[in-house]
Formats: sequence, structure tokens, C-alpha cells
Amino acid sequence: MSTLRFVTLALLVIAALVAGCANAPWQPPVYETAIKSYYEAHASEYNGQCLAPYIDGFTRIEVVEETPDRLVVDARYLYRDRVKDQRGSDDNGSFMRECVRYNQRTFVLARNDDQLQVTEMSGPRRN
Repeated sequence: MSTLRFVTLALLVIAALVAGCANAPWQPPVYETAIKSYYEAHASEYNGQCLAPYIDGFTRIEVVEETPDRLVVDARYLYRDRVKDQRGSDDNGSFMRECVRYNQRTFVLARNDDQLQVTEMSGPRRN
């Protein structure tokens, strides 16, 4: 019995190590993380009224072109604004929600080794 327990334990440890090396299914694709970071650093929204937007979540992502050197992605997303989210409410007690909206942009990502880097983004930019 002790040999059977040892073998079972060894197999469980090996399975856990192999699973730890695999991509976790709950982690977003690498291009989502690259898009979010680039968008947060460069985008503006709502005719320049939202200057600190971030992507709160994607509603649709479609890879429209994929080559060994680049990836083109159409993304629809919900954005919020870090500055305006902090204000809470205005004098009337209503929540400031002008910078919580859906939008869509196209992103071009370059492949460098195993990394993806956004090189182009459609839509308004602040820098």
C-alpha cells in the first residue's frame, strides 16, 4: 500500500508541475494585455473629454489579419476614466458617467520573438 500511495503522490506532483507550465485558461491572450496597456497610455475618448481612459473589459475581439510579423485586431470594449471615476458624484447627486461607454478600435501589433507590441491604434489619441 505505501508504494501505491507514493506512486499516486508522485503522479499528482508531476501532473501539477505540467499543468503549471501550461497557459492557464483563465488568463487573457497576450494581445489583450498589450492592447490594454497601450490604450491606457495613449487613448482619449468622448471628443477629448475622457483623457485617462482604461479598458474595463472587452465585449468582442476579432483577429482580422495574422502574419508571422504582425497581428491586426478589431476590439469592442467598455471604457472608464480613472480621473472622472474618482470624482464620485456632482452637486446634484447624480453619478458622473460621461466617461463610461462602449467603443471600438483597430489595433496593429508587431511580433518580436514571443512578444506582441502595439504599433498602431485607430481613434483619438492624447499623445
